[in-house]
Amino acid sequence: DGLGAMNWGVLKSTARVEGGLAALRPEDGSVLALVGGSGFNFRNQLNRSLDASRPVGSSIKPFVFAAAFESGRYRPEDKMEDSPVHYRFGGKTWSPQNYGKKYFGEVTLAEALHRSLNSVAIKLLDAVDIDAVIRLLSGATGLPREHFPRNLSLALGTTDLSPLQMAAAYGVFVNGGRAVKPYFIKSVADRDGNVIKDGVPPAGEPQAVLSSATCAAMISVLEGVFAKNGTAYPAAHKTGFNLPAAGKTGTTNEYRDAWFAGVTPDLAASVWVGHDDMRIPLGYGETGGRFAAPIWMNFVKAVYRSRPTRQFGDGGAPGYKVKSQP
Repeated sequence: DGLGAMNWGVLKSTARVEGGLAALRPEDGSVLALVGGSGFNFRNQLNRSLDASRPVGSSIKPFVFAAAFESGRYRPEDKMEDSPVHYRFGGKTWSPQNYGKKYFGEVTLAEALHRSLNSVAIKLLDAVDIDAVIRLLSGATGLPREHFPRNLSLALGTTDLSPLQMAAAYGVFVNGGRAVKPYFIKSVADRDGNVIKDGVPPAGEPQAVLSSATCAAMISVLEGVFAKNGTAYPAAHKTGFNLPAAGKTGTTNEYRDAWFAGVTPDLAASVWVGHDDMRIPLGYGETGGRFAAPIWMNFVKAVYRSRPTRQFGDGGAPGYKVKSQP
């Protein structure tokens, strides 16, 4: 549903620019939508939603913050200094910078995530147990812990994921902390609607990787990414997006990859945009908020065009709020 809203015209108009989208139902992992590229043809058969893994940039930061909140040592309203950072490793100095080299002084952790402040994310990862962050990422994605770099660059997204792996990971936040494995076929029916074969969802109970309290805090913080001062605010304003949603932008070095991943009460989805050749950047200023977020928002708007929306936590129970689609 909603695939018709994907505006791939901007991708087709730029040579070699491609993208992928994946969406699933968080409570059971059933895959709702996949887009593997700008158009399937003889020369374009790579399914980028499944078979292409790319650096995720700042879209990994929610997992650093979630591990910090889960530890009980930090809360969204706690403050940390946003300032330049310098680390020495093996005789060399690593000095990662914020986007645009802008720093805001003392900020809350919530604001740091809304603004995607690199310095705070790195300081937070340095202050918490990096192995706890890796355990969380491993549980949320289903990948082995060895997949994730055990160093501070992890806070900036120096690990590779596919759009489907990213969507599954974000689904944890709206599924009460339980991780599920994506699956594709619920059942096969004949022309008369008779089920002739049931699909086989992954066996076993969903793995709990976060507490429900931490997930509620993360949803609240990530909703702010769409608000003023959030990295997705310009895209939300441009697309007229005002549905209940929580998410995060991601951009990698030299604008090679643009990401947006997020959730609504009913789905988890992620979008990646970039070149198949990783050496080619998208172009100056082509961030996840500018390039990937509008695609994600248009997709989600189309999904809810003929459906009622729910607020986070409603669960369809009495008192569940219905909001008309803009």
